[in-house]
Amino acid sequence: MVSHFLFQVILFCAFPTVLSLEKNPHIRRVSLYIYVSLVLLMGGFLGAVFSIELFNSIKLSGGTIAYGGFMMACVLLTFLERDVFILQNIMRLVFTVGIFKVLLFAIVVKTLQADRVINALDVPDTLFELSIPLIILGAVLIIIELYLLIFMFDRFKHKIKGHAMLSLAYSLSFILVIIADGILFPLLAFGVQSETFELIIGNFSGKVLIGCTYGLFLFTFLLLSRQRMERVVQEPLLDWNLLLTSGKDIVEKMDRREQQLRQAKTVFETSREGIAILNMDFAVVDANCALVNMVNPVSADQGVLRNEKLLERFLSPETGKIAQQTLQSGESWSGEIHWSSPEMRRYGMLNLVPVIDRIGGISHFTLSLTEISELVHAREELRFLANHDVLTALPNRRQLHNVLAKDLQPFSGGICKALLIVDLDNFKQINDSFGHVAGDELLLDFTHRLSFCLLGKGRLFRIGGDEFAIWTHSLSSVEHAQELAEAVRREASKPFRLDEQNLVPLNCCIGISVYPQHAKDVKTIYQQADTALYWAKGLGKGNIKLYKQGMTDSRRQSLQLETALREALTENEIEVYWQPQISLHANHITGAEVLARWQSKALGWITPDIFIPVAESAGLMSALTRVVFAKACEALIQMPAALRDKLIIAVNLSARDMSDSLLLSDLLNLLTAHGLVATQFELELTENALLDMDTQSLTSFKQAGFSLALDDFGTGYSSLAYLNTLPFDVLKIDKSFIAQIPKESSSCALTRSIIQMGREPGREIVAEGDETTEQAAFLAAEQCQKVQGYLYSKPLPVGDFIEFCGSYPVRD
Repeated sequence: MVSHFLFQVILFCAFPTVLSLEKNPHIRRVSLYIYVSLVLLMGGFLGAVFSIELFNSIKLSGGTIAYGGFMMACVLLTFLERDVFILQNIMRLVFTVGIFKVLLFAIVVKTLQADRVINALDVPDTLFELSIPLIILGAVLIIIELYLLIFMFDRFKHKIKGHAMLSLAYSLSFILVIIADGILFPLLAFGVQSETFELIIGNFSGKVLIGCTYGLFLFTFLLLSRQRMERVVQEPLLDWNLLLTSGKDIVEKMDRREQQLRQAKTVFETSREGIAILNMDFAVVDANCALVNMVNPVSADQGVLRNEKLLERFLSPETGKIAQQTLQSGESWSGEIHWSSPEMRRYGMLNLVPVIDRIGGISHFTLSLTEISELVHAREELRFLANHDVLTALPNRRQLHNVLAKDLQPFSGGICKALLIVDLDNFKQINDSFGHVAGDELLLDFTHRLSFCLLGKGRLFRIGGDEFAIWTHSLSSVEHAQELAEAVRREASKPFRLDEQNLVPLNCCIGISVYPQHAKDVKTIYQQADTALYWAKGLGKGNIKLYKQGMTDSRRQSLQLETALREALTENEIEVYWQPQISLHANHITGAEVLARWQSKALGWITPDIFIPVAESAGLMSALTRVVFAKACEALIQMPAALRDKLIIAVNLSARDMSDSLLLSDLLNLLTAHGLVATQFELELTENALLDMDTQSLTSFKQAGFSLALDDFGTGYSSLAYLNTLPFDVLKIDKSFIAQIPKESSSCALTRSIIQMGREPGREIVAEGDETTEQAAFLAAEQCQKVQGYLYSKPLPVGDFIEFCGSYPVRD
């Protein structure tokens, strides 16, 4: 009898196991529903048909064996599908089969009690009549027990760690529920009486055997289904809220899901992103129109890609292998790809994602492709623009630094490398005179010339507006670098034709630094070449300078001086000295020129011929002018009124001052603050300052009340042309003319001409640098009105100047 029992148990366990291996979820579910329906339907009949006695003490009915198989199959079905509708459908199934059996048994009772019905086996109608409430009770207990098993698992998985321990605990709970059913069913069916307890005790061992047998199978199944168990642990097994909802709510939720499926289909078909479904062999199952147009634009048929292995088209063999391994492990893969089309090379972002089925396995893969061709082309263009000049297409400063960093390797073998920085002379004037279009054409022409000149000798870069760099790394000597620079200068000195009428000359200055003689790294070689260029430009147009260490020292000193000057302007270190101006006719003091003097706390006395050029190059002249003017005002109001009222104070302005739109208002504000007027001041400008300034600004100063003086008259080339059109009140003859009179006849003749020319429009003439009585006599004879120079006084501090004015002889 044991063998018969084992055969039946094996049969009940084998069928759900085999059905669980079906990969199609719809076929698997339908098959399992049919199986549990048959077991449920046949269980009652099997219980009435036979019983098995094992070991002379254990009795098992066919219904008990079927009940255990049914409960085990329901638990497996719930674990396999992990869907709330599974348990609800099982409950409906139990309810439906129960109703069917109740109705059937009721009809059988009526039939057996009817007249002229042949009961060949003499089956009593009471057997079926008494079975009806037991069927109802059994159905209710089955539903409660299934709910209880699922509820217990949801509690166990949060408290029990380890796959094996969780499987064991749940299998034991299954055994206990089977045993509890063997106790509760008789008690509820027959009540609490001695016969009931005898029945429970008689069937107890059978229930234990059934529970342990199916529990052992359940434990083995769960133990071997590790991946499924892990997914059930990570996700809720059932939605308990949904179990309590009505059928109407469930239908509404299913309608929403169907609507979502339609929406997903619409997105799939109309998306501009290419989408495809791949099978487990990575072949296309379905693809949307967007993907077809990307990959095969000559055909609009969506089926043209079916069964094609797109990964082999998009990815290299090595990358494709890595992507497939990643997907098979359950992870997604993405990356930038490219493919060819009839028009051009195209680029896209490929994203591959595995699709997980309900049992936790991989059923398909999704492929999505977003075309980024325009973005990639724009990126490549930006990358080019980041490293190249837009006009000439030459590599730019950034690319130069990259090349230098790559090429400056450890020195070997007598090969030296040189960096030449080239700066065009007069390029700004060409832009201003002929326009930027002509300037761009000149730069292109210059680029072509240098490119031809440097063939095989070096690489050309454009690093600024009119600055170029040449990097050559195959020189035999420093002299070779100088020869190359001379060849470049000669090429640049050839005239450039801007149009049919204009042929303009050009030249350039070049600074050279050589590796390893001068520098060992990128920063140093660039800095040294730039320093050499600075010195070349300082010597004039068309110069070439090879770097020397003294250049850096000098520039550092200049930078140190600039820093100190900035501090001096804010720390009140600038002083104003006064040099008297004497009337030759009346022999009295008529005014003074105020001159800036600087005694640095850190550097000591700094002469004007040193700090004035620093101020001009550093853009500090406007600040210096304001400081000098303010100190002149402060000193002037401290003088005796009799002296202050007869003095005209001369203050020097630079070309940068005249381009400062706020200077005039600032000077007038200073005058107002000190109670002074503009007519007491004379503003001096050099001839060279007139070249880069708007002469209309002179009129503004004139209208404000200031007198205007042209300083260093005679040294510039433009003064004669502008003399009769500019509103100057005073001409100051440069001291270089006065120094050679009266002993040198040419200087006397030139000075005489300047005085005569300046006096004709009624201007006042002032001679600078008068150091001898002979010079004073000559100037007086030529009717020069005023002089200033060491013959009378050197520049003095304000206190000494006041004292000098008080002691100077006055002739009324």
